[in-house]
Amino acid sequence: MRLPVWRMPLADVLRLQRAVGNQAVTRGVIPTREGARPAGTGPSSGVVVQRQEMSTGFVPWTGDPLTMANTLRNLVGEQGVEPVLASLRMLWIGSIVDTLRMLRVDPAAFGTVTGAPQFAADPRLSGALDVVLDRPLRTTGLFQDQAVVLAAMQDAPSWPDIIGSQAAHPWQADPPMSLPNSDSSPDIVRRDPRYLPELYNAIRRNRAMAREFALRNRGSGYVYVGPSHKGDKPEGLDQGGEKRKAVNAAIWRELGVGEGTQASVNTYDSAKFTFGPGFAARGGLDAVMRNLAKAGSGVLEPLRNAGVVFRDNNWYVVDPDEQAVKSGKAALDVLSRDKGLIDAFLETAGDPKMRRDWMAAEWQALNQGGGAAAVPEQVVNGWDVPTVVFVAHCVHWRPALDWKHWDGPTAPDLLSVVREMAPLIDRQKDPRILTWGSAATLLGFSDRLLWRTLTASRQPQPLPDDWAGSALFERAIALPADPRSTAFFIIQSNEGN
Repeated sequence: MRLPVWRMPLADVLRLQRAVGNQAVTRGVIPTREGARPAGTGPSSGVVVQRQEMSTGFVPWTGDPLTMANTLRNLVGEQGVEPVLASLRMLWIGSIVDTLRMLRVDPAAFGTVTGAPQFAADPRLSGALDVVLDRPLRTTGLFQDQAVVLAAMQDAPSWPDIIGSQAAHPWQADPPMSLPNSDSSPDIVRRDPRYLPELYNAIRRNRAMAREFALRNRGSGYVYVGPSHKGDKPEGLDQGGEKRKAVNAAIWRELGVGEGTQASVNTYDSAKFTFGPGFAARGGLDAVMRNLAKAGSGVLEPLRNAGVVFRDNNWYVVDPDEQAVKSGKAALDVLSRDKGLIDAFLETAGDPKMRRDWMAAEWQALNQGGGAAAVPEQVVNGWDVPTVVFVAHCVHWRPALDWKHWDGPTAPDLLSVVREMAPLIDRQKDPRILTWGSAATLLGFSDRLLWRTLTASRQPQPLPDDWAGSALFERAIALPADPRSTAFFIIQSNEGN
């Protein structure tokens, strides 16, 4: 049985690393005699191999950057810098970057480790730090494949301009296969044929760095509803007169809280990707993303790092598996199934500052144009608040009927609202019968206002025997009252006209 790498004799470790190249955990710590070079790195290559001594007091890879960083943070306090440096040297170069990023949350430990003279003298460690601190990447002393990995990880946030619709694809030129002995050669590194695959891999790694949320499978997608945060609300709810303030508060309670917490997502329905309080990628979420961009919000940075942007009224998502950038519906297909991307969205909603940015952008979107909170003045003054909220939720759900459609001094009959909404929402084969999902959604709006209205005058019942052929039910609408569709609320043909 093969020993784990951290228990192998030094000679066996060195043979392993020479065999597997940059993927080996110890590639960058090959001790050489003064002036000696590993095979394939002669003077023409320009690669400078730094002589280092192997330390045996290192910690093996723990399985992920977070636990590795925590282990090294404890180690530096207990045993000092040297075993930490030895542990970092044994990692694959990409894992060094990820571990340093996680270690950076503890400034004291991070400063102690990266400030050590031995750290600065190691080209792999100092190159990884260049990426973490986003400073010019120094390539002297690195193997070509190591420099390519670091360059790709550093460039990952700029992927829209490298592999996006505006990219010039500079790597397609015939690339030199070795580094010059200079720090000023980034283009040569980025022309390497391994650069593009590593760029996609770097974006995949960025997704893996997000906190993992307990997504639940539902249908062909996922659903997650995170914790609410008491008192969370955007600025601007208190604007206007008392009735307007009451309407604003009620709509935010309905849509900003009741529709889902900020850290909520579902990807199982026809909307493909719905985030936060009911903002669908094919609907209101595009306005939210534009508002975030206009505000210069920090929310967009981790999303871009994970490979998703909304630009020029279109979604662009990196698909590392196919090594392609998808747009439009294809982008949403990737977004709906990639757990790492979904986690990246949810993680932004867990940060207090970013969550406030989300709420501000959402409330702004709700107030724009015919948005759900852009309630006309005569509606505010003339309607009761529960009906305003019900129709506002209809507007949010199906923007095709915005407030211009509903505007008027007198509140409409609730059944007439249902009748107008019915053609826009999911129905069964019989178009008079709503699906359970559509019915349950409508019945839940505005503190179950429709449910309470219907049960005040009728009870759920099976479809009548003459439902199929009677002219009495030709224009009727049936709302399933249970998931099995065994009983229905029936709105007769003469109701809601």
